[in-house]
Amino acid sequence: MKKIGLFCALAMLGMATAAHAATKVRIATEADYAPFEYKDADGVLKGFEIELGTKMCAAAKLDCEWVNMDFDAEIAALNAGKVDAILSQMSVTDERKKSVDFGDLLTIAPVSLVAKKGAAIGADAASLKGKTVGVQSGTTHETFMKKRLPSVAIKVYQSQEEAYLDLEAGRIDATLADKTIEWDWLQKTGKAEGFDYVGKDIDDVEIFGTGTAIAFRKGDAALRAKFNEALVQVLKDGTYKAINDKYFPFPINGK
Repeated sequence: MKKIGLFCALAMLGMATAAHAATKVRIATEADYAPFEYKDADGVLKGFEIELGTKMCAAAKLDCEWVNMDFDAEIAALNAGKVDAILSQMSVTDERKKSVDFGDLLTIAPVSLVAKKGAAIGADAASLKGKTVGVQSGTTHETFMKKRLPSVAIKVYQSQEEAYLDLEAGRIDATLADKTIEWDWLQKTGKAEGFDYVGKDIDDVEIFGTGTAIAFRKGDAALRAKFNEALVQVLKDGTYKAINDKYFPFPINGK
């Protein structure tokens, strides 16, 4: 009986250990997309989504590990089982829904061109004739340029930071990205160099989607539900707002 009791105790311990191990969640992100994800001078991962994701993991009682990778590799890594979720300013689009499931919306951001202040250009082929627009690889911004403005020259970069560098150097005439991302760069560098938003904000739900959210493997309803519940909690207790106010002078979730 003692042996049976010991066996049962060990079995229960093993189950408990397995259950604890199952809470380990690997989250893909791209540490080159300030202010949402970036590395500080000491190489420590920082940013709006890093702080928000960490708080959500705590609320959901999940042991989360951040995995830094190129944005255009994230969905493939998720579906290959290398990571369990993606928190990387990924826009919710019908095309991406074919490959992943999305949680509830985290942020909403309009899209705009950034160029030299006062530049008479906008998101149309006529004003961009003879110009080159920089976009990040694998983004909805790249899709927009290729689908809506196929006659306009584009230069594709692995990171948005590379696009900014070429914009400053005059190797491209404009860059297209979310205004929240561009706002951070404009405050830190761009405006002092004579750059600003140009043209009107671009509203194209078919390509840019309705906002950004955490992506999960198809059918992983349990993990998706945990993060959705955690989002409700951080919104309710003021955590989301506190992090938002730390990085932006305006709400970025449309509320």
